[in-house]
Amino acid sequence: MSRKVRLTRMIGRTSDVAQDLSKLHFSGFQSAQGWSPEINVYRYDDRIEIWADLAGVEKTNIDVDVLPDRVRISGDRKPPLPTRDTSSQCRQVLAMEIESGRFGREIVLPVEVDRNRVTAKQENGLLWIVLPIAEA
Repeated sequence: MSRKVRLTRMIGRTSDVAQDLSKLHFSGFQSAQGWSPEINVYRYDDRIEIWADLAGVEKTNIDVDVLPDRVRISGDRKPPLPTRDTSSQCRQVLAMEIESGRFGREIVLPVEVDRNRVTAKQENGLLWIVLPIAEA
């Protein structure tokens, strides 16, 4: 068998695999560790503020654990699925960049915080956590 024939068959098989992959739905895929939300952390004289990007995460699916020297943010984001047009079927995924599934992030704090006065709110896809610095 010539090299040209083998190469032609290999290209054909590769094309078949690419065609099959384009028909799959990847929303169930996630890494074993999950994903980490992006954050901004600011230190003020009297507090530390953490802003976590959790767009699309339901409030009931977010856990915030505040320890004296760190904060753990964890939870679960359901895969975003198209819901607008039910009369036709998705033929191909062109891009899939929004992470879904379990997530977690731990932020080590430079000072001890007063765990009894911590507040949090979710607004415009951001989780805002205010951690008052503990008095010495």
